[in-house]
Amino acid sequence: MNCLKKYFLFPALAALILTACSKEISLEGTGLGGTAAGTLQDSLGNCKNMVVKGRYLVDTLLRDSNYILVEVNFTTQGKYKISTVEENGMIFLDSGFAFSLGKIAVKLKGKGKPILPGTTNFIVNFGNSNCNFSITTTTPENNGGSTASFLCVKAGGYIDYAVTPPFSGPNGIIDHFRATIVAGTTSFSYKNQLNDYTEYSTDLNDKVYTRKDNQGKYYQYGTPEFEYFYFYDSIVQDSRMDFLYLDESKAVNDSWETDTLRVGIDFDGPSGANPMIYGAAKLKLTILKKDEVASYFGALYNNIVRVKRELLFKRDNGNAYTILPYYAVISYAKGIGMVDQQIFESNTAAAPFQTITIKGWRGL
Repeated sequence: MNCLKKYFLFPALAALILTACSKEISLEGTGLGGTAAGTLQDSLGNCKNMVVKGRYLVDTLLRDSNYILVEVNFTTQGKYKISTVEENGMIFLDSGFAFSLGKIAVKLKGKGKPILPGTTNFIVNFGNSNCNFSITTTTPENNGGSTASFLCVKAGGYIDYAVTPPFSGPNGIIDHFRATIVAGTTSFSYKNQLNDYTEYSTDLNDKVYTRKDNQGKYYQYGTPEFEYFYFYDSIVQDSRMDFLYLDESKAVNDSWETDTLRVGIDFDGPSGANPMIYGAAKLKLTILKKDEVASYFGALYNNIVRVKRELLFKRDNGNAYTILPYYAVISYAKGIGMVDQQIFESNTAAAPFQTITIKGWRGL
């Protein structure tokens, strides 16, 4: 008798559950064949925050990790379809049945393959409501050939940089330049130590000399200033020094200082009444980030280390160094070298007042 009760009980219970569900749906007036109603907006007509998930790479099919989370306020049960129109080779959509009423998170699954890098705007439509979101598409990781090093030495390879904002040079407005690797090496002696350096020569007649040792340390033969950007008005006797500008072994927040050169600063400018101030200058460098990924002009770069350069100055007969109110955050990518430099004024807003950013490269 107990076994028979079990066999008869389960079908009866299942029928009761199905009947109850059927009644619940029919009470809403839609049934299984009805259409859901609702909105993407709140009572004030504002769209809720949409969450974009996944990385979006040019010419790469979207996967399960590429989706958008949207909040829908369902007011009627039934079938629904929420989607965007196709933009830049991509579309986001979801369809199903809304059994519950109220606010529900819906996942719009991404389909397609991005065509162009950059930012694409999408509109999500549901019923009489619509909301916007944007997706930034980048190219696949674009590091050069020498992926084991932050210094490329292949002769003829070059990097194109954009300068923002442009500035006036002797031959007109400068908004870009190219740094090309020169064949062979150039030797310089510093503190009785002779080293060989790779030369990067620009079409603005700048020359940057760099070297790497076998312990992941990178040096420049130059002045205690920024990359391709000169701060001091005079370098006494046109002196140069060998200084460490990047060290793979250092951890985030590790800092070090360079040797010094004697420099002059004209704080008033050429028309000022005060004479040039001379003193000792050096750099303080700090590792800010490691193993970063970033996109510049639609191209994606990885294995990035970000280094902060601060200018330290002690005037002649001074007692201590002063940190000058300018600093740079410089990003180096393996297989490339410098990919971005942002120069800030310490006492102003967070936005940099000058940037040098990679636009492209060849032959590294």
